[in-house]
Amino acid sequence: MNEIKINDFFIKYETVQTEQCPLKLADQVYIENIPLPRYLIGEATMSFYDFYHADCPELQESDYRLSEKFQQIIGRFPHTNQQKIMLNEYGSYSIMHVPVYVNTKDFILAKSNPAIYPDFSAKQAAIQSLTPIDEVEQTAIIGYKRKRLYLDGTYGPRILLEDGLETNVQSIQVKLEYVNEMYYFAHYSYAAMVQFLPEYEITTYDQFHEAYGKYVYSFTMTKNGQTIPLLWPDYLYHKPENHLEFGLLANTDEARYRLFDRWEANESIKIEILAEGFEDVRFETHLKQPMSFPPKLSKSEYSLGDEICLSIDQGLIKELAEGNALFELFKTKKTSVNGYSLEYKLTENQLVLSGEQFEKPGRYQLKIKSDTYGQLLFLVTIKQEGLVQE
Repeated sequence: MNEIKINDFFIKYETVQTEQCPLKLADQVYIENIPLPRYLIGEATMSFYDFYHADCPELQESDYRLSEKFQQIIGRFPHTNQQKIMLNEYGSYSIMHVPVYVNTKDFILAKSNPAIYPDFSAKQAAIQSLTPIDEVEQTAIIGYKRKRLYLDGTYGPRILLEDGLETNVQSIQVKLEYVNEMYYFAHYSYAAMVQFLPEYEITTYDQFHEAYGKYVYSFTMTKNGQTIPLLWPDYLYHKPENHLEFGLLANTDEARYRLFDRWEANESIKIEILAEGFEDVRFETHLKQPMSFPPKLSKSEYSLGDEICLSIDQGLIKELAEGNALFELFKTKKTSVNGYSLEYKLTENQLVLSGEQFEKPGRYQLKIKSDTYGQLLFLVTIKQEGLVQE
């Protein structure tokens, strides 16, 4: 007679049907006819590959390795949820204290046939504080959403095991807003921000950090039914800002950015943010029309007096010619002038600003906002003649 024990739960099993073990669980696995726990719950540390695999099956383990440049950025801006996220020795993230659960019958099958289910057995052995749950009323113990460990050793998506568990976490969705969507910004094809609504007066980095930021541990985007994880610093927040920002890099072969190699006007995307102790946050938005080519400044740096040339789609040229797009030049972060009051000309696919109107070196921001193409922001750096790197 064989026996499986976990905490105070015991069950006997045999490889053939007997009077004491009459219930067939699988071929050559027969168990006692006694009430089984509803499931077993615990916590696990897992790689991002394991954590996201159920939602992002197209990605390989190598897709989660951070580039050398990203690792350098992390040195300056480490992930703010150190209780949950750690950078491992392979240059990818692991996530700690992930709530998980195991189906009781799966547990018995794997324990009775460890050679048949080696991947399950290895993952199950790493689960901390695995506890049988019998009573539905134990919602406080069950917590919030959990990932199921399957017999093949993979984890499923996060789910609520019982009704009412959503009350075990704080509500926050109604306090947040999705703002400042930008297209073709700097090195990104698409970028945006998440921040608190103005009435909550979260105006500083420290306030955002304490109210929500330090609890965030996951950020995903779904487009065309395909979900991709963004890895810090794809998303981050930093001093002195009071919001979470993210961007999808353009001109790269990394798999998690391929969704934005191209898009269609009005195409839907969904954003999901997970934070410890809070409900899942979701935003949905619809993309603007892509341009026929990525807009680009003629130089990365200009000398004082140089013409500033911006190549843009003919459709946006037409909007500017008709005065239908918002057009601003920011001389400082908060001081702007109406772009239509500047000295400029429009060619077939270029906006050309006279360099004579820029009186001193500095960094300027050129902002164009179109109902058709969305918001565009270009950083213009002007230096003294002789200091520009060609």
